[in-house]
Amino acid sequence: MKYYKKISFEDCINIYELYKNEFQLLANEKNIYDLNKDFLINTIIPISLFVDQKIKENNKLFKFYISGGQGSGKTTISDFVKLLLEKHFNYKVASFSIDDIYLSKKERIILSKKIHPLLKTRGVPGTHNVQLGLDTINSLESKENKITLIPKFSKKFDNLFPKIRWEEFEGTPDVIIFEGWCLGALPEPEDHFKKPINSLEKTFDTNGVWAKWVNKQLSGDYQKLFNLFDLKIYIKSPSFEKIIENRWLQEKTAIELDNNSSKFNNYMTKEELFHFVMHFERITKDMENYMSKNVDILVERQNKSDFQIIKPDFLNLK
Repeated sequence: MKYYKKISFEDCINIYELYKNEFQLLANEKNIYDLNKDFLINTIIPISLFVDQKIKENNKLFKFYISGGQGSGKTTISDFVKLLLEKHFNYKVASFSIDDIYLSKKERIILSKKIHPLLKTRGVPGTHNVQLGLDTINSLESKENKITLIPKFSKKFDNLFPKIRWEEFEGTPDVIIFEGWCLGALPEPEDHFKKPINSLEKTFDTNGVWAKWVNKQLSGDYQKLFNLFDLKIYIKSPSFEKIIENRWLQEKTAIELDNNSSKFNNYMTKEELFHFVMHFERITKDMENYMSKNVDILVERQNKSDFQIIKPDFLNLK
């Protein structure tokens, strides 16, 4: 990484005071009722200031991703950083998630019949329309006068929204933020698949057909997508058990806040959620071994509101 200027803690406090009302409004929209001041001062504002440094250094459209396990806070960090980049720095920001480029339910059913039944469940590499992600970013980067349709996926109904409900982004942004659980994941050697690692694999993938196929997908267009970004951020959770816990809290909150919940949605029970997260366990645990070394900004999350930037050491606390 090139030279970077230390970020003043005092500057972070001053920016917080300027935008604390906007931060609270966003928290209200996201149904965050216990917004932590330290989270904003020690994580959101320093990341935003650092991104501003890198944008000025590169002097071109700047792209960064935020990666981390399920429920780790990727979307929350993305949304708050986006707010500050727009409000404080006047940047034009486009953002979306790898979740927004899932294959449709129909496409995953076809895949499950051709390759393996577990591919009916969204999430793992091979269940995304990676070309849609590449095309979306290419369109956003284009200097032509145009409208880019940014795809949107409904987790509630486990399907892509129709295009009429995709976000319309006009022109070319200054910044693209992309977030997702497997961003930066690397294919593993074949000898990693000696035996199943959890009850899902023991029951449904005893011979590793599904796991090996998913791993193979990571060596293709996924790497092309991951390598598009100028800056890479990873949120490290204390354990896989904590990831499961955070993901369940996320699901439970969504259920509680959905006034239109009905039998036609795809919210999960706690048992279904545990089963779902096991689809991600192998890759998530592998990522814990190398992502800390492979990213520019490493954030550790200890609990719901305790985030700490581990690297780089760009925050001057004096």
